[in-house]
Amino acid sequence: MSDTSKNQTFNPPGHDTWSPTYSHISSTPISATHNLISFAGQVGGNSSTHHVPGTLGEQVALALSNVDRCMAAAGATKADIIQVRQYVVNLLPQDPVRAKLYTEWLGDAVKPPSTLIGVQSLAAPELLYEIEVVAVVESGRG
Repeated sequence: MSDTSKNQTFNPPGHDTWSPTYSHISSTPISATHNLISFAGQVGGNSSTHHVPGTLGEQVALALSNVDRCMAAAGATKADIIQVRQYVVNLLPQDPVRAKLYTEWLGDAVKPPSTLIGVQSLAAPELLYEIEVVAVVESGRG
């Protein structure tokens, strides 16, 4: 990432995209001192093997782990998150498994604005969960 005045896209080491049409991370300067970091929707599957566990809980846990990997590569922490969108196939809004895993993952971080969206399907039929995260970080982190 040499030119810090332009939008830059990249993938964390070892975290390939499922398709060559996108990158996991976009870093856009929004001031002289801060970047807007957008993360592609992270799903509950292994990006190297494309293995997807069968349960919603397993997929949520893996997707959140993928978010952690992307945030670390971008120099972001949960305290930097400014927006979250969760997509769930056949959503049951009070589903205790997804809610518990997400709440535990977020921990004591400031609770960002969040949208929970029920969808009919995601990019592949076996996917049940996807999460998008947006953060603001100090320039030079990551």
